[in-house]
Amino acid sequence: MILTRDPEMRRLATRILLVQTAATLGIAVLCLLVWGSRHGLSALVGGSIGAIANLYMTMTALRPGKGPGQILGRLAFGQLMKIGLTVALFVIVARTSWVVWPPLVTAYIATLVVFWFVPALSAARTLPPTHD
Repeated sequence: MILTRDPEMRRLATRILLVQTAATLGIAVLCLLVWGSRHGLSALVGGSIGAIANLYMTMTALRPGKGPGQILGRLAFGQLMKIGLTVALFVIVARTSWVVWPPLVTAYIATLVVFWFVPALSAARTLPPTHD
């Protein structure tokens, strides 16, 4: 569960994680059906790296804080840990011989696109209509 007190932020973070998971599964299934199990598993691993790192960052950054400094510190620490976790997971995967890199990287990039696209789309929906 995402622990922020702001229900809108909690919903947005949950939506991002769900769409990242859906994108990962969709790409993995497509790769599985078109190219086989190694490609499908590689895509699943790539998307999972992005989603797991984002989940960790979200859980760290969105905990309630005692003030702006603590909240900003948690956000920075969460981002730093997200990068470190991502690099560590990529290194672990790179040490294996079964991985197929194009689907892995494609699914990982899809999680990054979702991370930016879902909030932008959500913000566009909540803007009041303009009257010219």
